Amino acid sequence: MEKVHLDGYRNFRDKYFKDNEQLFDELAKGQKPHTILITCSDSRVAPTKILSAKAGELFIARNIGNIVPPYETTKGATQSAIEYAVNALKIENIVILGHSSCGACKHLYHEHSPEDEDVELSHVEEWLKLAYPAKNESMLEYLADKSKNLSEITEKNNVKLSLNRLMTYPYIIDGLENRTLKIHGWWYDIGTGVLESYNYATKNFEVVV
Repeated sequence: MEKVHLDGYRNFRDKYFKDNEQLFDELAKGQKPHTILITCSDSRVAPTKILSAKAGELFIARNIGNIVPPYETTKGATQSAIEYAVNALKIENIVILGHSSCGACKHLYHEHSPEDEDVELSHVEEWLKLAYPAKNESMLEYLADKSKNLSEITEKNNVKLSLNRLMTYPYIIDGLENRTLKIHGWWYDIGTGVLESYNYATKNFEVVV
């Protein structure tokens, strides 16, 4: 494993870094990303690769289940990242990026994988209580139409829940009102590479083409 990572670093150093020395020279003086992207800790979700983003473009906050806590909840890493990105870095976009096969959303229904049996996950359980409203809405939607995919419904409702939670942050409201800030909800399908964006007008996720 160590060799894999060190070989990856050497490839970065000898190719990408060498080809972008001027970019890194500028980045060494400071950062000015245009977007904060709040996404899941899941190793299969690689935002910079998905978006072909250069170093310095994305300010990334990751947590279990790409959850945005309410503004008034005890301050934590995610709230701190949002606050710094909006107030200090003056970013222009906030993106909530959810994804398919989300273990956090499955965990809401107590769907534990075999390797999770007898594993201490008390912090995970407590954190995921923040996503219960998305679970409840998804269960009602699924009961109304059982042909729908419950996992996908939950993942997308979880993104929408986080979008609504952003509206509890006063400085985000200010940014939206002053038109200096935009917020986006995306869902990424790991197996197909398809990205969907939430349309506020239709209240549906639509494939990005």
